Amino acid sequence: MKTLFRLDSKQGFPWRAVVLAFTAFLLLVNGGPASAEGDDAALDFAWAETYAGVFAGYARMNNRIVDVDGFANWGHPGSVSKYNDDGFAGGVLVGKKFRVEGVPFRIEVDATFGDPSATTNTLDPEGLDETAKAEFRWSVTTRLGLEHTFERVTVFTTGGLAIARIANSVTDMDFIPNSSLTPPPTRVDPDDSFRDSSTEIGWVIGAGIETPLADDWILRLEGSYLDFGSSTYNVNRSANNACGPGGPRRPCPYRVEANLALVRLALIYPFSW
Repeated sequence: MKTLFRLDSKQGFPWRAVVLAFTAFLLLVNGGPASAEGDDAALDFAWAETYAGVFAGYARMNNRIVDVDGFANWGHPGSVSKYNDDGFAGGVLVGKKFRVEGVPFRIEVDATFGDPSATTNTLDPEGLDETAKAEFRWSVTTRLGLEHTFERVTVFTTGGLAIARIANSVTDMDFIPNSSLTPPPTRVDPDDSFRDSSTEIGWVIGAGIETPLADDWILRLEGSYLDFGSSTYNVNRSANNACGPGGPRRPCPYRVEANLALVRLALIYPFSW
């Protein structure tokens, strides 16, 4: 089950879809002839400005896993484990500014790559033998924004669609029975473990500030929040145990929620096509 949309887990980075989406936008904006009425045009094509840039910064991955029936945290349905971590994020962006009836807008596509991952072993707070892990691979956002300029400073807000590659897993370790070793060795229990790498679709909001540098370059500081809803995975897939005291023998669900916070510094160059 997914609260937001999910692409096929085997699908790779959607370069083609991103390029086609932005190309269609450029054709729409650049393909319209300039109005003979000048300033009375609803969409000011003459003012439209294309830009591109690179960025680097900080990414924080925030995750929650909910033991829906209290299978790992036995008898405590709905127990929550949080696991967060941060790391480097960098990437590229391309966008276009334009006016609609005099109001300044921007549309932007970016691709972010990073390495944050987070783990927790508190699913079973007594045995500490179940580890949940989430790993961020990349994200792409397509955002529409509004801006306002104060002398040499421009502030803006944006929002739109976010796509990300995220790997979620739970690893359950069991003691090997009838072992003569002390302590007894452990092994992974595949029935109570899972790993899934999928392309998730969610939403993004953000805000930032820009100021011009020498030689037409622009410096930007920006923060954004990406939310990818939740996914549900089953353990105890063989249904050999109950999901909680007195419960039925059936597969037991874990619900995983994921979001990402980004703070990045970008160097941008505007140009005309």
